[in-house]
Amino acid sequence: MLAINSPIQRYLLLGLVLAAVLLLLTAPEKEAELREAVPTRVKAATVALHDLVPAETVSGRLEPARKASLHFELAGQVATRDVEPGQTVAAGTLLLSLSAGDYRDALAEADAQFAQEQRNIQRDRELLTLARQNYALQKNDLGRLEQLGADSLVSKSHLDEVRIQLIRLESEVAQLKASTASADARLALKETARNRAARNLERTRLPAPFAGTVNRVEAQAGDYVTPSQQIVDLVDTASLDMYVEVRGDVMESLSQGQAVEVEVGGNTLPGEVFAIQLDPDPVTFTHALRVRLAGDGARPGQVAQVRLPLQTLRQVVAVPATAVLYEEGQTFVFRVNGDTLERVEVVLGHRVGELQEIRRGIGRDELVVTRDVAALSDGQVVSVDRLPAAAS
Repeated sequence: MLAINSPIQRYLLLGLVLAAVLLLLTAPEKEAELREAVPTRVKAATVALHDLVPAETVSGRLEPARKASLHFELAGQVATRDVEPGQTVAAGTLLLSLSAGDYRDALAEADAQFAQEQRNIQRDRELLTLARQNYALQKNDLGRLEQLGADSLVSKSHLDEVRIQLIRLESEVAQLKASTASADARLALKETARNRAARNLERTRLPAPFAGTVNRVEAQAGDYVTPSQQIVDLVDTASLDMYVEVRGDVMESLSQGQAVEVEVGGNTLPGEVFAIQLDPDPVTFTHALRVRLAGDGARPGQVAQVRLPLQTLRQVVAVPATAVLYEEGQTFVFRVNGDTLERVEVVLGHRVGELQEIRRGIGRDELVVTRDVAALSDGQVVSVDRLPAAAS
């Protein structure tokens, strides 16, 4: 190796290096090679007609199909509390009861008055029979005495006394007839009072109107309650109801008893349209809908979604949903003209699965791009991979 010892040699070497670097920096650039742009490859298919069955999916919370907020029909003091929240009861099971002493006495009094009225009516009827007999005998005596009086064998004062007695008997008969005539009405009043007392005694007991689960109890033994006070909540979770509001076109597509699918907690359960409100809400113009399903696969309070099938759309224009471009509130598809794209504004209809109904903008047998439309532009030159309509 050549040794560089003198300063002159070092300077010469440094100059050579700098000259080489300068030549490299000032060397002219190579001219860019022009290449023809490669057209973007797109997937396209011919627009076809389809029969679509659209559906509306709405959400709501599940509630017990049967629930009741129970209260006493009488005011009084709670005597017994026979159930607790969470307890399952059969129909007719006693839930709470009131102190019944006063109502039991009222029933006994009404029973006694009814029985006494029955005896009084029987007595009046017997007395009426006797009074009629006495009246007939007295009338016969008066006739006989009047005949004797005509022969001057009976005094006038005695004849007057007999006439007065006959009038008294006639008045007694009239009174007894009036009493027996109103007997049925008086007996009905006593019977009504007795029945009312019996019902009031029964109202001191609060039974379960149906089989279910006690959800809430708001009174303890010794509390004083009033008829307007809600005491017990009872629910029946064997069936659950889902309440939703739907548009008029959805309501018209449904019928009572129609089978639907309800999704709860990731599970799909069978349900049915149980009730439909025909007259819409005057403010929202929606219709109330109640869907019922079995309670063994869900519980009250869960959020559920129900899929409501609409009327079948026969032979409508539809494209893959991936063919639609959404931009600033407008919707477009790319139509293929030869090797050039044309962005066409379209009006969408229902989406059913992977297909999107097109109501206006393109027609049958036109060729449209089916996917990856976000990166495309109007007038772009493309290379088309044509798919069959069935594969779209």
